[in-house]
Amino acid sequence: MLGGELLPHARLAEMQDTVPVDEGMCVFWPDGRYGLGLVNRPLSCGGRYWGHEGGESGYITLNGTNHDGSRTVTVSMSTALGDSPDNALQQEQAASDLVDHALCDTPGDGQDT
Repeated sequence: MLGGELLPHARLAEMQDTVPVDEGMCVFWPDGRYGLGLVNRPLSCGGRYWGHEGGESGYITLNGTNHDGSRTVTVSMSTALGDSPDNALQQEQAASDLVDHALCDTPGDGQDT
């Protein structure tokens, strides 16, 4: 999608027009921004990435891609730790760290996201 092959550029631009996430989501997505179905989050190596996550009945997935879709990662977990807010936050942070590592640990400096 971010590579420009799925949607017209105007539709993708609408999806990437973001606002800051609310205070409750900021705990899960620090400095996150949300558009029409896309989350924009910072990378530890600089720059930002696009993603969308979800889950249902015992699983959760997180994904991320750089600005042009040339580098993408998906993290899928077979258990959603929703038994407490602390466990859900720990799982989110662990998965987010994996996404960040995969997008930052690349040849070059990661600044193209």
